[in-house]
Amino acid sequence: MLEPEDILKLNVLIATSIAIRIDTYKLVVVGLNTQLKEQTIELKPSGDSAAYIKEVKKLLVTQVLGAMGGYPSYLKRWSRMGQVESSNLTSLLKLGEVEAVVAVANSTNLDNQLLKLTWWCATNTDNQAEIGRFLLTKTFVTHTETGREIAEYLLEFLPFVNETEQLIDTTSLVLQDGLIDQKAKARLWQQGQRKTAFLVGFVERMQGKLPNELNIQALNYQHPDLQIINSEQSQIFLTTLAHILKKINQEYVLYRALEVLGKYLSHEKIIMQDTIDKINIQIKSLDLTSNTEQNQLNARLLLAGVNERLVVSTISAHNLTGSAIRKKLAPVLEPIQKALAILTTP
Repeated sequence: MLEPEDILKLNVLIATSIAIRIDTYKLVVVGLNTQLKEQTIELKPSGDSAAYIKEVKKLLVTQVLGAMGGYPSYLKRWSRMGQVESSNLTSLLKLGEVEAVVAVANSTNLDNQLLKLTWWCATNTDNQAEIGRFLLTKTFVTHTETGREIAEYLLEFLPFVNETEQLIDTTSLVLQDGLIDQKAKARLWQQGQRKTAFLVGFVERMQGKLPNELNIQALNYQHPDLQIINSEQSQIFLTTLAHILKKINQEYVLYRALEVLGKYLSHEKIIMQDTIDKINIQIKSLDLTSNTEQNQLNARLLLAGVNERLVVSTISAHNLTGSAIRKKLAPVLEPIQKALAILTTP
């Protein structure tokens, strides 16, 4: 049971706040009033602190939503699917419940005011980085001061991220225009030379604006199907993918690298396949020829058919990790790397 003094303070906080968050480690409840000033209640549990926090959340949800027994189960199911009605959003930010904040972050009805409140509610919670990533997927957020604050936080949080997909997603999200400065981008690019998950974020997000630290030059192929690789930026893109694939030791880096490569070089007459042999059969059936650029043309068409299906079943069947990925998948990776070498050699 809650202490009477805490019940009184919590009811006052609910009545005077537009958003509420709970710091479960410091045992405090913080409310944000209409003047955007914080009001803090220091909880005084007489017993188990985790059970006490649970009772606090029950009080909040009962008073705010009129729902007995805690956070509504349907909101838990919907919170990550963007299916919470807009009329509920402001109320959800007064529950002190992280899943409710996730629900708002995933909503399609966010505006700038709700964005600020959502990010405030996420602060100092275990899900702050996750909520930040959700928010940066919304286009309007990238043009706001809050969006820049989120990007700065995610950059600082990157060293603590262990999951490869989160590393790629975070890098891609913070690289959106207007979020971080050129120095921060340069640091990320340098880090990517060692941790290639960062580079996958670059090739996904910054096609046409990649750094040219190696003084890579444009090429001058003549065949119409080779024009896509002529520019300086195309050459940087392909060179970066070659570097990523050379150092592959993580499945999700490989999946995302192959997907972005195949999409970039997609060709109307090439269908993405699940084996290199099937791609080569397609190339032969097209009978596209060039007097002086046949090797380059074949290489370009091969890369147009690559995607994650070339490798995912083998990785799953053999539970491949680390350098074993490169060894087991050599029959797939070597033709791709050879094609990249052909297309990036003047």
